[in-house]
Amino acid sequence: MSLAAFSIAASYLKAGIDMFPRDHWEQHYDLSIELYSLYLEAEYCICHTEEVGRVAGEVITAAKSFQDKQRAYLCLIKALSVENKLEEAIEISFNALSQLDVHCPSPLPEKDAFMTNWKETKTKLEKMSDTEFLNLKEMSDSSKISAMKFFHLLFLYTFYSKQCYLPTLIIQSTQMTLNYGICKESSIAFSACSYVLLEFQDFKGSEHVGRLSLGILEKFKAQEYISQVYVLIYVGIFSWVRNFKLNLEPIMIGYQMGMQTGDIQHAIFN
Repeated sequence: MSLAAFSIAASYLKAGIDMFPRDHWEQHYDLSIELYSLYLEAEYCICHTEEVGRVAGEVITAAKSFQDKQRAYLCLIKALSVENKLEEAIEISFNALSQLDVHCPSPLPEKDAFMTNWKETKTKLEKMSDTEFLNLKEMSDSSKISAMKFFHLLFLYTFYSKQCYLPTLIIQSTQMTLNYGICKESSIAFSACSYVLLEFQDFKGSEHVGRLSLGILEKFKAQEYISQVYVLIYVGIFSWVRNFKLNLEPIMIGYQMGMQTGDIQHAIFN
């Protein structure tokens, strides 16, 4: 989808919103949530961040459950990052996770404790074949799936602003997958895990986990995450273990899919 298409979509959605009566949050609650959420997503894609902030605030105030607020939170967080307000985006992400009863350790674990946790997680992954992993149950707990959506945004923002949190967040999301099942967002957790293994120069482990990530992506047909996963895998481990020319086409696909699905932040890295 082109940026012009997002702009046209936003104008139609705004026209629909303007037709609501004043008491639409009481009389037409479900329709209001859906229309406002779609409008937010379209406005984010054309970088109308001020409008995203205004409308997201209205949705978060009016929504009756976290699930109904989720898309507004995600758009608001992404809009803040576009404005380079990364610390605010991270703070709101942590607040959203706490509403899902998912907490980042504070203070962060000592290095020895972190390394022990990391090695345990890594050992679990090494023992699983691709087939065994992809046959894991699918994640069904809606609160955990929601948490995974916020984790995937936090990976990018903490990489730029608060790197001390990044390894812990990657472990949390990876363990959530191993404990509760796989979902679309698991592809991002595992591609990030692959990138960390590459930093430790564990090329074999990084490639194994990277292929698991691509397997999840294919299993769920998660086109909206292709851009983020491809940049971590094809610019990451695959640039070390195979001829870089073989990575050029996937990298271009990652860029194109990011622009088409509104994942502009990751598209520019491909």
